[in-house]
Amino acid sequence: MASLVDKSLVTFIGHPFSSIGVGAQIRSHVRAAASVGLDVAVLDIFGHQKSVDRDHAELIEARRRENATGGVRVFHINGDEVENALAHLQSRGLIFEEGYNIIVPAWELPVYPTVWLPALNKFNEVWSLSKFIQRSLEAVGLSSHHVGQSVEVSHRPSLSRRYFGIRESAFVFLNFFDLSSFVERKNPKAVTEMFLALKRRRPFDDIQLVLKVKSGDRAAEEWVASLRNEVPDAVVIGQVLSEYETESLIKACDCFVSLHRSEGFGRGSGEAMACGKVALATGWSGNLDFMNKENSLLVDFQMIPVKECDYPQASGQMWANPDVHHAEALCLKVLDDADFRRQITTRSRIDIMHAASNRAVGLRVLDGIEKVSLPA
Repeated sequence: MASLVDKSLVTFIGHPFSSIGVGAQIRSHVRAAASVGLDVAVLDIFGHQKSVDRDHAELIEARRRENATGGVRVFHINGDEVENALAHLQSRGLIFEEGYNIIVPAWELPVYPTVWLPALNKFNEVWSLSKFIQRSLEAVGLSSHHVGQSVEVSHRPSLSRRYFGIRESAFVFLNFFDLSSFVERKNPKAVTEMFLALKRRRPFDDIQLVLKVKSGDRAAEEWVASLRNEVPDAVVIGQVLSEYETESLIKACDCFVSLHRSEGFGRGSGEAMACGKVALATGWSGNLDFMNKENSLLVDFQMIPVKECDYPQASGQMWANPDVHHAEALCLKVLDDADFRRQITTRSRIDIMHAASNRAVGLRVLDGIEKVSLPA
């Protein structure tokens, strides 16, 4: 048996041009693997998607392949899409049994669904995007190699606050959420509740709320309209942003807020820390890979059952209910104490590079690849 890393390409397979989390995670692994010298290829499962984002095109196009014969293949797909993805790839000529196949499934509750275990067991190995996901897999008897994902951002000039319609004078709170998915997990109502409580407490403070919303149907439009009525001076951004615009938006704000009920990883908070911004988040789930009380603001919570309508495979699962009053108190401390803000953000930039930079994740990817052996 010979180590494959000395002689072969690593192909990342998934949805590399997607604007949602599954696209961000595969792109983060491509950057991470390339940063430690791995020869990287990328295969778009459906093959018909073209990049409209310059950053994605620069990263992916030169590495793009139409097939992956042999070698190590790292699949960024979830358990419920394995059957469809493999059928489509096989129709394009991929022979699954020819290579060493690794799957990197996302998941956001404490126990991975047993109904999807047969799909994961088709693969030679499983990698986990966070220790939270690793524990969820362990809960159903499946071991995994923890790799995480990179949240390192580029060093380049950013778009101004004016570009987004944000007041230059304000202390700005930013939240991301997706109305086309399961909105209760991201819990944006808790963020608006927290912000309105701050406004009542500090009616003369110059503070502003920015909400980056992914929507996609009539109900979502009505939800956004209701939100604008509730917080009239909030900036609500509903259009799809490029990677550059998203980075610029984070850099234009002061505090990223995530009062989530559960996160598989918590990319938004991590990117905010990498940009030197205060990150405030529920103190539970995947974001604890890189967040602690010294480098961020962790919000107290109580564990509650997940309602069947609020997330797939929810039966018997629990998640966090963040304490909005505690979140408000943490925000007041950030507003009132500039030295505390500097201390938090200085620590966060150091810690996030240790935990989730391209190199840190790349070394864990490399470690996983080096342990793979195939017949010479």
